[in-house]
Amino acid sequence: MVVALLLVVSSNSAGGGKSSLQPQSSFVDDDLIFPDNNNQPHHATADGPGVAHEFLEAHNRVRVKYGVPPLHWSNKLARYARRWSSMRRFDCVMMHSPASPYGENVFWGTGRDWRASDAVASWASEASYFDWRSQACYPAHVCGHFTQVVWNDTQFLGCGRAECFAGGVFITCSYDPPGNWKGEVPLT
Repeated sequence: MVVALLLVVSSNSAGGGKSSLQPQSSFVDDDLIFPDNNNQPHHATADGPGVAHEFLEAHNRVRVKYGVPPLHWSNKLARYARRWSSMRRFDCVMMHSPASPYGENVFWGTGRDWRASDAVASWASEASYFDWRSQACYPAHVCGHFTQVVWNDTQFLGCGRAECFAGGVFITCSYDPPGNWKGEVPLT
């Protein structure tokens, strides 16, 4: 069993503006720092380059299909996502972190073998529910996990994974700047 939950942002108070990031290598070195829109650093590693690389590559494989720039890993976002996933390991209730300043996708699956690529594939599968003409989800379908993964203005990613005490895996990915702004479309 797999469950995914989406955080939808209702309005864009960030003031807009498109990303000036040029396509680059999808994984950055440990000592690289990118400032976020609040001038706070996003460091480029997590608890290990393997974990960061797996989440980052899974996301960027999807993003390249839609012609959007690759994401860069953020330790700051990874800490946030790991903390939330860790808190959920007690009950594995599918819910978002309260008042998150970031975009967020969460995933839960039974068993202990779920990996980053499984969560991202689950979110990306919602592309079949996205109506490209109207730039919205088909009625009665969810596609906001997909649109967050491919949101053009999103530049940074951090994720966390926790094994639930009662079984299962809880995964959280945080995105900055967040996507799914009402009135905006994902790929522009």
